[in-house]
Amino acid sequence: MIQNSSISAEQKTIERLVRFVSISLIFILLTRTPVDADLWWHLRTGQEMIAQGRILLTDIFSYTRPGVPWVNAFWVSEIFLSALYSLGRYFALTIFVSGTGAATFYLLSRRLNGNPFLNAFVLILSAVTAAPIWGPRPQILSFFIVALLDDWLACNRPRWWLPLLFAFWANLHGGWIWGFLLLAAHLAGMLVNLAMLPDERTALWKEIKNLLLWLVISAFAIGLNPNGLAIWKLPFQQVNVSLEIQEWLSPDFHGIDFHPFLWMLFLLIVASPYAAKPTAWGQLFKVLGFAYLTFVAQRNIAVFAIVTVPLLADWLNAALRTFQTEKRIEPSRSLPLPLRTFINAVIGFSLITAALGNAFLASQPEKVDENYPVTAIEWIKNNQPTGPLFNSYNWGGYLLWTLPEYPVFIDGRADMYDAELIQQWQDVVAGGEKAIAILDEWQVNLVLLEPNWSVVETLQANGWQVTYEDKQAIILIRK
Repeated sequence: MIQNSSISAEQKTIERLVRFVSISLIFILLTRTPVDADLWWHLRTGQEMIAQGRILLTDIFSYTRPGVPWVNAFWVSEIFLSALYSLGRYFALTIFVSGTGAATFYLLSRRLNGNPFLNAFVLILSAVTAAPIWGPRPQILSFFIVALLDDWLACNRPRWWLPLLFAFWANLHGGWIWGFLLLAAHLAGMLVNLAMLPDERTALWKEIKNLLLWLVISAFAIGLNPNGLAIWKLPFQQVNVSLEIQEWLSPDFHGIDFHPFLWMLFLLIVASPYAAKPTAWGQLFKVLGFAYLTFVAQRNIAVFAIVTVPLLADWLNAALRTFQTEKRIEPSRSLPLPLRTFINAVIGFSLITAALGNAFLASQPEKVDENYPVTAIEWIKNNQPTGPLFNSYNWGGYLLWTLPEYPVFIDGRADMYDAELIQQWQDVVAGGEKAIAILDEWQVNLVLLEPNWSVVETLQANGWQVTYEDKQAIILIRK
């Protein structure tokens, strides 16, 4: 009995070590230089709300939509991000991104049983799958809440917390819609069980009615935010106006970034014959639903990766058990406890040092600056040309942050600008007579864009003067 207890203790130590190593690697994997296009308008908004002592619900940053109502579903996140930046600059933002990733996948790891090395593989593959969309934005908080909600549903915890969760979520990020889709998939799985498990129908039906009641209350709890129930329009507005924005496009499988998504799908297919019975219908519907949404828009890929982990790990562990032989390799003699403790401490210290060092290097200001037209913006600050300014869509948020004295034509708040203005921006950068007419309509005198847009030649042909140009940006002024 003493020997079995020792082996069990060693197995638990190995499981904890493997989990620690895998989560540390995920922390490193999801470390990002804070260069996301939307980060900057979130920071500027948070800065303004702290300075003014009020929640911003109308636009004050552009000259094309001044005073227009803005459904700001991010105000808590924006204040948090702005405060975080004030405390630790880019390093704090970088730690926030990777730390949220580590916390999300740690939460998932607690649900996994079976071979610790196989579970670690699934976790890391999931993190690699989510990596293309994981960045310094409020949406990563939604990813964590999705993992939390899925965990609570799987553990069948009391439902009264659902309205509280959704009320908080509605002030944090618009990703609360993922939560309702998750609940819908969970309910669909319960309905299938209702039909297939007649002996459990009474208990299942009671649980379904209970969850539906709290789901309805949660739908109203979403209205407990400064925007009221108008926030329910947000997910559908974004779908309508954002089809030309990168994150709303389908994944491009010609690049390697989105191949891990396919690997997870293929592994599910290969492992499915070994799945335990009865089928976990709710979890399967979550996986299929978010896989579908990922094919429609790549921004859903992280949610797919998160909800797929428990099912994929279960199925792969079932397949592993099927192919394992009865013979087991006898465990070798254990290392002395002091030596094991020393080795584990060295591994832990090395990983923590590597993770923090990597975050420090990724958050250096020059790493951020190389992604933006810093020199061109400095030229505008020094020379103060007359606006209004027509700007690159990708730089709109960054200009709000670094060049606040010039209101922008457009930035990443696609739902507020609507389809008409986004189309105007596209017509301008495409060049031609329509571009000149739109610039004249808005009385634009200053243009800051990437040099490769067709409108650059159109403007020069119509007498606009190039006053600054490098490989990254070009500035044109109306004569």
